[in-house]
Amino acid sequence: MSWNADELEFLCAWAREEKAHNPYSLPAHQLQAAHRAKGVTLIRAIKAWARSEGRKDEEIFSLYANPRPRWPWSSPTELATRLDSLEGVKS
Repeated sequence: MSWNADELEFLCAWAREEKAHNPYSLPAHQLQAAHRAKGVTLIRAIKAWARSEGRKDEEIFSLYANPRPRWPWSSPTELATRLDSLEGVKS
């Protein structure tokens, strides 16, 4: 399985927000909170993406420019299943 554009767009925005003074006031972090996803799950997803693509984690910052991505997973179960299937990421 490979990463889809919606997943990467979200992870890109979320990673950029992590550098902000108060990231939880920003759109991707608001979605994370609304869906009760753990930050460590998203960090592991970014690391799995980097490994699978042979890239550095930091390259995620420049993949997409959309500051307001949509939440790419339909349920917590889908998120966990997708991340487990993509490089064995545990949620």
